[in-house]
Amino acid sequence: MRINFKGNETYIGTGGRSLDSNKTTICFLHGSGQNHLSFVQQARFFAFKGYSIIVPDMPGHGFSKGRPLNSIKENANWVYELLVELEVQELVIVGHSQGCLVALEINRLYPEFLKGIIFVAGSNEIPVNQFLLDLSKEDPQKASSMMVTWGHGIDGDMSTNNWPGHSHYGEGNNIMKMNTADALQHDLNSINNYNSGVEASKKINIPSLAVLAKNDQMTPLKSGLKFVDLLKNCETHILDCGHFLQSERPKELNSIINSYLTKL
Repeated sequence: MRINFKGNETYIGTGGRSLDSNKTTICFLHGSGQNHLSFVQQARFFAFKGYSIIVPDMPGHGFSKGRPLNSIKENANWVYELLVELEVQELVIVGHSQGCLVALEINRLYPEFLKGIIFVAGSNEIPVNQFLLDLSKEDPQKASSMMVTWGHGIDGDMSTNNWPGHSHYGEGNNIMKMNTADALQHDLNSINNYNSGVEASKKINIPSLAVLAKNDQMTPLKSGLKFVDLLKNCETHILDCGHFLQSERPKELNSIINSYLTKL
């Protein structure tokens, strides 16, 4: 669905169902250089489980117009204002990678707004290699391609993954090509400059869920486990895959999220 929000056309995935503020809403937040297609395997699944689904393309990503945002706080405020605009009442946020930082910041700024919070392949700090930061400015297409390669485990290769004939590398590259040329640069600088993660983690007072990846080269498992230790009430799972576990292990991830949601 497309709406005019803050003066720009904004695209929101809904999983194929109409939004209904009387239902629990799940808002999926994509990571750096990604868009709503990062959660295509989750959006439809939960929409047909009876939830209202919101998967926004952030400005300059996917089908959304406008300039990419400059900080995690700016991203968090944009998402919050969008959810208010859509009259969301009961909310669970699911963040992947950068989306985890945005979710953390939303809870830090607007703690009364959330019923649940789910972190997928995330941490409270995501430092970025300086080489990748520079490359995202000088040659964003090459930087994107490198991230897609690093971001997948062995299942990224068409010849070895458990989806016959499916190329995770091809899908990942095509998703990143949908964004504006400077979107990845803004995203990587935003996560690299975010320094409120420890404070924000300690302010989570609702049951949370963390699903981490054993072979994650973008947000290493060690960092994710250190993050989980800061949380007061967090259910944690580790899947045997790479950073993009929404597409590498969709059935397992959906099952874990569904189980968590039934306990809220």
